[in-house]
Amino acid sequence: MSETKTILETLAEAMSSEHTSYKSTKKLLPLLPTKGKQVIQGPGENAGIIDLGKGWALAIRVESHNHPTFLKPYHGAATGVGGILRDIFTMGARPIGSLDFLRFGVDKKGKELLWGAVNGIADYGNCIGVPTVGGDVFFDKTYNRNCLVNVAAFGLVKKKNIIYGNALTPGSDLIYVGARTGRDGVGGAQMASAALDTAEEGAVQKEDPFLEKLLLEACCELAETDWIEGMQDMGAAGLLCSTTEVALRGRRRTKKNLGTKVYLNRVPTKASRMTPIEFLLSESQERMLIVGKKKHRKKILDLFKHWDLEACVIGEVTNDGNYTIIYDTPKKKNIKLAMKFDEVIPDVYDDWKKEKWKTQKSPYKKPSKKIVKDIWQQYDWMVGTRTLKGPDKPGHYAVLDLHEIGKKLVISWSSDEGRSNKNPRKGIEYAFDKCLKYQRKLKAKPLGITNCLNFGHPKDSMGAFAETIKGLRARSLRYKIPIVSGNVSLYNAHGNASIKPTPTLVMVGLAN
Repeated sequence: MSETKTILETLAEAMSSEHTSYKSTKKLLPLLPTKGKQVIQGPGENAGIIDLGKGWALAIRVESHNHPTFLKPYHGAATGVGGILRDIFTMGARPIGSLDFLRFGVDKKGKELLWGAVNGIADYGNCIGVPTVGGDVFFDKTYNRNCLVNVAAFGLVKKKNIIYGNALTPGSDLIYVGARTGRDGVGGAQMASAALDTAEEGAVQKEDPFLEKLLLEACCELAETDWIEGMQDMGAAGLLCSTTEVALRGRRRTKKNLGTKVYLNRVPTKASRMTPIEFLLSESQERMLIVGKKKHRKKILDLFKHWDLEACVIGEVTNDGNYTIIYDTPKKKNIKLAMKFDEVIPDVYDDWKKEKWKTQKSPYKKPSKKIVKDIWQQYDWMVGTRTLKGPDKPGHYAVLDLHEIGKKLVISWSSDEGRSNKNPRKGIEYAFDKCLKYQRKLKAKPLGITNCLNFGHPKDSMGAFAETIKGLRARSLRYKIPIVSGNVSLYNAHGNASIKPTPTLVMVGLAN
């Protein structure tokens, strides 16, 4: 097999993985109501954006880092926090709070994994200065071989400063900024798209919260300028996904035949003799792709230099409709490989039988008050001075001060607490109603929802997933509260054993 064919097939495999393509769920997700007069940006970007009034908006998103946490609990959970925060500030928003939702097994390993994950979440959030203002934890034997770590984050942004993850103009710069690229995390997207018994520890990334803090500040400062036309986090499938996503979004917005050209030999590295596949699929953390206006190149690079961040131009936006990489080998320099976008990013679907969910018999176990207290002692939930109600008082809600608009942000959350195990639709309806209950208790006006839908192997979980979507759609339409962002995590399974359906909902609203 030729090197060109090997590269193309490997890249297409990564981009058609469940984690990047949503191939098992993308026919069902459009059923969810996503529009509303307060919705500036719904699903399809790094985060949803809700209009708060007076020129301000809220970015909101939730993500999962389940497989990595099971393999390396500290690093897996910490990089989950870093990833969700980048989803927020890549939109130009400054993160003001986060939540974490933990599901662990009841055996000895489950307890060990819990504390590794808690320490990872605490160290990352505390170092970067974003308060962890809420969340919950449950135990169940269904998670003995597949724990769940879901993290939500929120950020404030001036409406005029919102940045989208797109490329719009042929000739614009592709600027790489942040950590150097290594072999850590290569294959992470594929790992999250398969049962855990096939996963490898090498696909788990390592974190650097202090570097992320610099990246956060630089990107928020950049959002105050008119120097760029797009920004994209290098998350799942790394450089490949980010450099193709910006072009694809730009093609949809401009109707132009946009493409991207990437010079891999310009990418800063921390490992030697990396192959093109390793360059493109590495998921090294704390990296961002900037689509910069060429006339402002020097100012952009100077801004990053001011924040002590390494940045360089690694490519450009083209008008040829191709995804082109230029790379070196030990024997030859400047090898050019041009591919059509539909070759690199095939439009794939997986249609699974929607079988009725078979109830598992194990009950949810709530943590002891001591465990909850010990967890919250690890987290800084007051940093930033906005927290009016955090985990210091009971209730699955938090309240943050939005002095910019003279209002309070009410954040409520709920899992189904095991109810989806018996009836997936009633489980998600229970979670929705519980979120709404806290909003009404504080006399808040609900504005939007983000969700994380954690399910097992699609072969036995898609029926439960479809019922969950039906229930969430019905409640969203009934109360006119749109779903503005979210995440699906499948293949939470080991061998033939899938986890129980485990949806998590987060609702945000405004109160006086």
